[in-house]
Amino acid sequence: MISALLLPFALLQADAAPTAAGGSRFAQCLELVERDPVAAYEDAMIWASEGQSLNAYRCAAMALVGQNRPQEGARRLESLATALNPDQTALRAELFSQAGNAWLLAREPGQARSALTRAIATVQSDPAQLPDLLIDRARAYAMERDWRPAEEDLSRSLDIRPNTPLALRLRAAARMHQTSFDLAEADALAATQLEPDNVDNFLILGHVRESKRLGSPVDEQ
Repeated sequence: MISALLLPFALLQADAAPTAAGGSRFAQCLELVERDPVAAYEDAMIWASEGQSLNAYRCAAMALVGQNRPQEGARRLESLATALNPDQTALRAELFSQAGNAWLLAREPGQARSALTRAIATVQSDPAQLPDLLIDRARAYAMERDWRPAEEDLSRSLDIRPNTPLALRLRAAARMHQTSFDLAEADALAATQLEPDNVDNFLILGHVRESKRLGSPVDEQ
């Protein structure tokens, strides 16, 4: 789902000064994005023309992503974040995070990393919000095959929020690609124990063990 991909820390909520009606309309717009992103974009722009609601523009950007136009959506989300008052740190971080995830969908890891770094800098003083942002930036580094900073972001995320299966699985992959096979296997095993129903955890464990047997990282594809 587009909304799930673009809102990594469960931010299906209205903007910094919402009304009940505005929040409800945003939720309705997001639901329409999932069903009919073209109609959602049109509805969001009509809404924006009525009251210049930030959430209207945000939903329009997400609708563009839903139309398989993630670059356009990402640019609009970044523009919204940049235009906000710097004091609105939580909302700025949300928008930069959404933009970063849109860039990931567009397979533009450099742009994603830049947006996510801005989100991380925005919430640096609030560690509770950092783990998901660090995981997403690690995904951008991994897409660039830059494994060391990916591992560092994932380790930092796990320091704040231990025992996160996704972070462990991704760190296992990052460590595998740096030939740290024992550490990678430990992470993969921990992920399978924490989330035994997720086949992705067992896939990465299999990749790590095959890499260890061969003495070099295997292709995960």
